[in-house]
Amino acid sequence: MNLNLSEEQEMIRASVFDYFSTAYGFDRHLERLAKPESTDRAAWQAMGELGWLGLTVPQDDGGLGLGPQETMLLMEGAGAALCTEPLLASAVLAAPLLAGAAAGSPAAQALQAAIAGQASLALAWTESDRGFAPLQADTRAERDGETWRVRGRKTLVDNGAQADWLVVTARGEAGLALLLVQGGADGLTRSGAPLADGTRSADLVFQDTPAAACLASGRQAEILLLRAVYRGLAASCAAALGAMERSLEICREYLHERSQFGKPLAALPVLQHRYVDMLIAAERARSMTLLAALRADEAAAGDAEARRDLSLAKLTVGRSARHVGGQAIQVHGGMGMAYEYPIGHYYRKLLCCDTAFGSQDDHLALLSESLAAPAA
Repeated sequence: MNLNLSEEQEMIRASVFDYFSTAYGFDRHLERLAKPESTDRAAWQAMGELGWLGLTVPQDDGGLGLGPQETMLLMEGAGAALCTEPLLASAVLAAPLLAGAAAGSPAAQALQAAIAGQASLALAWTESDRGFAPLQADTRAERDGETWRVRGRKTLVDNGAQADWLVVTARGEAGLALLLVQGGADGLTRSGAPLADGTRSADLVFQDTPAAACLASGRQAEILLLRAVYRGLAASCAAALGAMERSLEICREYLHERSQFGKPLAALPVLQHRYVDMLIAAERARSMTLLAALRADEAAAGDAEARRDLSLAKLTVGRSARHVGGQAIQVHGGMGMAYEYPIGHYYRKLLCCDTAFGSQDDHLALLSESLAAPAA
């Protein structure tokens, strides 16, 4: 297996880090935290012009037609920059679900607007703040003539409060359905709140809310949803990896700049050992993030071993994230807790990445169940 980046992937990685290093510094992050209620339209359109918002959308639908490995490069850069724009929610999770829609249909119009950076999307699939069960859905969908009506609740929907369009999972007569709902539809209540890292999620309530289209139903809907969620899990690992790498860079600069007893902090063996432990944890996370990107589609297709790999990756990256983030604050001492200093913000980002798409406990439980299954 060739794990080296291709020329195209190198170009994507370079463009991602070039944009974030010049247009999305820490001062920009603090400005975004002061205005969390809306998406930065200028930044969102710039990301659309770079092709990121249609990264995994097929070329026939106006996207780049790339896969989880390229998504890893994008989200690694976003994590390193503390990006609060809904890249994961819109570009990774929801946009590919709209592919293949008939020209001029609501789904096609929503997709084109999202790819161009003129709108954002969200995938409303979680109904509990605990566990990892993508196919579980108590939300109901009923056919009403030529339209569908949705009733139920969704919890902690990434970008759920700001999204112009929502892809909602619900149970209908034919099983699971993926329904496209306009953000301002009648009967939809959205209660948004910022998370610790500055991104926003929302609890959604649907009361006979009309859907603009049914994107898929039955087994097809399950396949599409699993592919989106497993790719999202891998992308979340990549965002955590980027945040860990940037945390290590900040720590290295700090240890060489600050002095104690006439020597830089980097000369102290105890801090050298601590930093090396952090490096090892980050490298472990990198290898598991790459594994998640390589195996995401296989896991979505039902490969039991691939699903174990995804859970193992999420567990390992989560442990590394908490270790690196916590030790980075310890390295900085009291300064690590200052709001105006970046390292505490990276720790918050890592905490949110750890809990997204199932916590460590959730995936440890899934691993235990999968290992026990053959013996049953």
